[in-house]
Amino acid sequence: MTARAGTRKDAHEPGLKPRLGISTCLLGENVRYDGTEKSDPVLLKAFGDAVEWVSICPEVECGMTVPRDPMHLADDPDSPRLVTTATGEDQTARMQTWIRSRLDELAREDVWGFVLKSRSPSCGRSAVPVLDSTGERAGETTGLFAAAVAERFPLLPVSDERSLQDDSVWDNFIERLFCLKRYRDSMRPRRSPGSLATFHVAHELQLMAHDPGALREMGELVAHSTELPLEELSARYEKLLTTAMELTATPGQNADVLLRALGLLERYMSPDERQDALDVIEEHRGGRAPLATPMGLLGRHIRTYAVEDLAAQSCFAAHPNELRLRDRC
Repeated sequence: MTARAGTRKDAHEPGLKPRLGISTCLLGENVRYDGTEKSDPVLLKAFGDAVEWVSICPEVECGMTVPRDPMHLADDPDSPRLVTTATGEDQTARMQTWIRSRLDELAREDVWGFVLKSRSPSCGRSAVPVLDSTGERAGETTGLFAAAVAERFPLLPVSDERSLQDDSVWDNFIERLFCLKRYRDSMRPRRSPGSLATFHVAHELQLMAHDPGALREMGELVAHSTELPLEELSARYEKLLTTAMELTATPGQNADVLLRALGLLERYMSPDERQDALDVIEEHRGGRAPLATPMGLLGRHIRTYAVEDLAAQSCFAAHPNELRLRDRC
């Protein structure tokens, strides 16, 4: 019932689909306590076939039946217990034993991120109710599995189906997912300071839009890459990369970066083309045009005039799957 990834080529091989862990009920399987599902057709249609799903149902995979007694989190929001609502039977140890084993499996399966079920006592990322002994709300917390995922995979993008309804959250999730994949692709199988430098140069504009300070720190790492052991260099760079990409680029930041790109491109453009580009960039800055509009316009000029330095930038050379997902086509 749970569709786990099988034996296949290395998931980091360029061009292969990124793997995403997902709560099984969101895929439409009847695994909830009452034998129903919580599929999200809009979400699944938006992702389409651009990713490979790794389905995860903590309750079923740890041995609970379908249907089963409903459960909730109880007592201390900082250290909640998972208990059955009708009888108060404590299922915490059983769940935690399974979580430790399953996280090891997911690490081996090379998942790139997670889409979890909101408000679930196992998978909810936030606002999961915690009840006291009288059944009153004692606070809110994170589901047991979701909390363990955040601790074990702190660099991976993790969201839930409700949060991904927000366009800015969706766009940032997809951008983070593919940026991390490109980084790991570039560092396998022949990781070297040179491959790191190539990746860094190609992502300067994208990183500038998210976190200029982190970009400078990453540049320092690259400049002194031969002075550090390769494992330490890679780990420090990846942490800075994922932390920077977690910050959502504002329309103003995007516009500033696009203006920088235009400055490198305008020597090839006619005055009218340059003005059109300026107008569209400012439309985006003011919230009147999506980012895809000025990006698409500049991208066409970059290809027309064969401006290789810009064509190599990740923001203009994104994988077609990433572009399609970010535009929710």
